[in-house]
Amino acid sequence: MQTLHQSSGYYSTTDGHQLYWERHGNLGGEPVFFIHGGPGGSCNEKHLLFFDLKHVDVVLFDQRGCGRSTPQGRLTDNNTDALVQDIDALRHYFGFERLSVLGVSWGSWLALKYQHRFKHRVNRCVAASVFAPEEKVFSAYERILEQTLERLPDVGVTLNQTYKALCTDSHEARRAAALNWSKAHLAGIMTDEQLDDFVDSSAIASIRLELHYHLNHYFFTPEDLNLRIGPNTTLIQGIDDPCGLLSMRWLQERSSGPSLLVKAGHNALEPTLLSHIRQTLAP
Repeated sequence: MQTLHQSSGYYSTTDGHQLYWERHGNLGGEPVFFIHGGPGGSCNEKHLLFFDLKHVDVVLFDQRGCGRSTPQGRLTDNNTDALVQDIDALRHYFGFERLSVLGVSWGSWLALKYQHRFKHRVNRCVAASVFAPEEKVFSAYERILEQTLERLPDVGVTLNQTYKALCTDSHEARRAAALNWSKAHLAGIMTDEQLDDFVDSSAIASIRLELHYHLNHYFFTPEDLNLRIGPNTTLIQGIDDPCGLLSMRWLQERSSGPSLLVKAGHNALEPTLLSHIRQTLAP
């Protein structure tokens, strides 16, 4: 009978970050790294639903400054290139010669950059609910973020103003900015009382990280225009996700691998997307 394992710990980077990781599944199975969304997101047990743990050795990890990684919310040495390098550092840490990667949302961009830069280390790559921060996608997403903030009555804050408030020394100012951001994004999903409980130090750090990346254009460089996606990489995208579709078109022009459009939105845990991801990752 197959015995499944579970372990967790921290990996120390060379520049002062501690990355929280968890390892689940079959120690003799195919090693697969899961790369979460955000920026500023984190891993949780629901992400294990993407995998058949009887057959794969799954590593989940919280990106720099995210979730249980420390220092929480740290912006120093926190950029896209560092996150991609962390994937390979963790591969080496666990002793994997080669691995497969699944990236969702923001994590899809990190997965695609990893398979481009470290193609000799990648067995398979799956990028779902894709995000590619090239100019058209970035501009479209920025309009969505700005329009979301405009829903707040009598506040009139911009993305830059929100970020500056989140970076102040005043806890009250940071919390007020995070509360405004959360009200704009979660109104109708959470009550005011629930939002008040939701906005803690972790939420403040997460929102600040998200804006740190966005206002730096996700550290997109001219070199990223040369991205190439190999035949071992599958793109999976929901048709009810406008920014994802924009990203998908840009990525397909650079891809020699399969791509799949499904009836779904952006959330990769939606049953339709989840099913297709599991099928693609099946042994």
